[in-house]
Formats: sequence, structure tokens, C-alpha cells
Amino acid sequence: MAFRRAEASDARALAELWDQAFPGERSVAERTRQLEAGVPYGGLDASWLEEGPTGIVAAFKALRLVQWVAGAELPMLGLAAVAVAPGARRRGLGRRICREALRVGREQGDVVSVLFPFRPAFYRKLGWGSVGELRSHLFPPEALAEDAGAAAVRPPNAADRAGLMECYERVAARSNGPIRRTPAIWAHHLGRPNTHAFVYERDGVRGYLIASMGRGRAPDLRVLRILELVAEDDAAYRALLGWISWQRDQWRMVHYDARPDEDFAERLDDPRPPRFRYTRELWFPTGRILAGPMLRVLDVEAALAARPRWGNGALALTVEIEVEDAELPENRGPWHITLEGDAARVRRARGARPDARLATDASTFAQIYAGELSPGRARRLGRAVIDGDVATLDRLFHVEPRFWMPDEF
Repeated sequence: MAFRRAEASDARALAELWDQAFPGERSVAERTRQLEAGVPYGGLDASWLEEGPTGIVAAFKALRLVQWVAGAELPMLGLAAVAVAPGARRRGLGRRICREALRVGREQGDVVSVLFPFRPAFYRKLGWGSVGELRSHLFPPEALAEDAGAAAVRPPNAADRAGLMECYERVAARSNGPIRRTPAIWAHHLGRPNTHAFVYERDGVRGYLIASMGRGRAPDLRVLRILELVAEDDAAYRALLGWISWQRDQWRMVHYDARPDEDFAERLDDPRPPRFRYTRELWFPTGRILAGPMLRVLDVEAALAARPRWGNGALALTVEIEVEDAELPENRGPWHITLEGDAARVRRARGARPDARLATDASTFAQIYAGELSPGRARRLGRAVIDGDVATLDRLFHVEPRFWMPDEF
């Protein structure tokens, strides 16, 4: 079998493979058009395949993106559309092409990789760790408090479009998880059917939301779905929630997937979803917990060196990191991080005894790096070995805010 980058003549065959692997999402003709156009995240230029005697047997997309993680702006491999032909399954091809994807990412200089898993356990064995969590809420609009700032929320005009994108960029740059968006990605977000944007304007666009206007046979069956809500400050956030509250005359139900640090259930007069059932005697649900992407560190040395903030205070110390990575053994190290305040120097360990040591596997290290799992919690779960002060390591790897990636590919 031969592994290679896709060519123009492969578009139809790739579309057919992905239609078999992910049926019902799009037609073969639509997939072919998107591959050729390269929208929204990447097309044929990002596609790789494994070819056997009878044609394409496996394929994936290696999307070239840029992501903010733990304060660092990192080249990211978006691994998507991993698929094996029905007649070639259960032969280890899925694992093989994922290993090829890791090699592609390392060779093109990607520091991290993100994917949305078909089976988390499969990717965990290959070094990806779960990051990011959302709380899915269904509620009537009047459950949110009104806010006078909602009067400044309106549909964007032509001049606001650039301001909306710049608002996202400013928020993303100080967040943990968002990607840098190209014009094609923005066209995807803003151009979907029955989808509309609304901006909060105060000396420029300070916040926005993107809403999907759902349809139903009757008004009570329609759901207003908030696909994305971005705010630069509390005033913008409250105004956008106030705008949702004002939609009560047209929409009886709202669906919003909130980040954990929004404390969204506390903002609802009644956090219980409609027609709920008690789940534990008299306990009631307030929302579902959603788990989304998985992250992998492709280059441990580069990721540690790129991290601009360490929760170190004024202390000077040396920390040793060792990562067991069967797929990318060059990541193992061990690495010495010498810290003085927020300044850090990363190098391979040389003799000197560190003040603290952390040894873990690639999947767990990805979660620690992104702030999803503290070293202390990883040790309690039996997934890390720590020598030295656990509290110091927890403080060093603490990340705020929580990981959040609104894009799906």
C-alpha cells in the first residue's frame, strides 16, 4: 500500500469514502465540491490517503490551523475525517494513518493537534487527551434577567462585520483553545441557513452572538439556538443575555451550550429544563455536560518553550518533565524547565537535580498542558508520578480560563 497526499483526480473517490464513513451528513457531490473549493477549513490540499490495489482504503485531513493554548499561539494540526473503507476495517489501518498524521504534523512544524473523536479510547491510546467541556442548557427566554444594555444589541451592518471578527480575535487571543479564523471559516459561521448574527456596539463591537432560528410546526416547538456568544467584558455579556431574554414573545425555548466558567445555571431564574424528570429522588437536572475535542502535544519541547505564563510567582526553580510517548519518542525528554518568575528556559535534562519532577503519558500531559487536569489530580488518578511539592506543580500548570474551542471540523 502507498501513503500519499491527495491529488485533484482523487476528489470523487475521497468524497465517496467519506460518504460511506459518515453517511447522511452531505451528498457525494457536495463533498466533492467542498474538497475542490477547500472550504471551510481545508480541502484537497489538506487531504492524505492510503491507496491499495483496488483504490483508496483510508484517508484523513491534516488541517493547518493556529490555536491559542495556555497563553501560547501555536501551529495546530486539525485532524479530521479519519476514515477506513468498509472492506478494509479491523486491519489496523485506522491506527496506521493516525501515526502518519502525527508524522505529517511534526514535519510541517505543528506543535499541537486537535480532533473530535469517534471513539475517545482509540485516540487516547495514541496520545490525545480530552479537553474542553460545555454545559448544555434548554430554557425559556424569560428565565434570564432583562438588561438595559440589550437596547444596544442589533443586527450588524456592513461596517460591523470587520468589528465582529476583530472582537473574536481579541477575546480568542486571551482565551484558551480558540483558533485563528480565516475569511473562509468566517463565511462558514456567518453564512449558514437560518443563522443570524447580532452585535453589541459600544465604541466599537464589544460582543456578539450567532443564533440559529429553528423552525417548528407550532410556535411552542421552535427553539432559538445560540451557536456562539463572545463578549469582551461583563457589560457586553449581560447585554447579550438580556437580548435573549427579550426574545420571549417569539421564542418559547432557547438552547445554549455555555462554558463552565460562565456559571450559566446561576443566571437562570429556574435552571430546570422543560418537562424534566427528577433524576435522584428529589434532585433535578440543570443541563447536560458535553465533552468535545481532544488535544495532543506533537512537540513537547516547543510547547513548553512557547508557554508565556507560568504560575510561579517570584520563585526560581527547576522542574523536570518526562513524557512517555510511544508514537513520538522524541517527546520523552526528560526536559528541564528553569523558571525565574514568568521567564522559562527549556532544555534536555543534564545532571542537575530538579526541585520537582513530573512523569506521565502523552494523553495526560496534553490535558495538563491545556489546564484541563492538574498534576495533582493526574497523580490521584494513577496517571502521573510526582517527586517534590505537588502544590508547586499544580500552580505552575494552572490555566485560566478553561479550554474552549467553538470551531468544529
